Amino acid sequence: MQVSNTIDCNGLSPAPTLLRIMQALVGREDGASRLNVLVGSDCNCERLADSLGPLAKEVQLASDAKQFAVVN
Repeated sequence: MQVSNTIDCNGLSPAPTLLRIMQALVGREDGASRLNVLVGSDCNCERLADSLGPLAKEVQLASDAKQFAVVN
């Protein structure tokens, strides 16, 4: 089974977006690649990252999937 490294939170308000991110981060292995989170173009990514606190370094937020860094 392949585990996706991207979750789609586009269209969600900040609270459910934060909840989905936190749920996706539970049980992740140390050293796992960053979790890609697709958010709406109106999302305040800085505020969302602040809400994540130290976990923000494990997440990459973007309003377009093409913005996610490609890791080989």
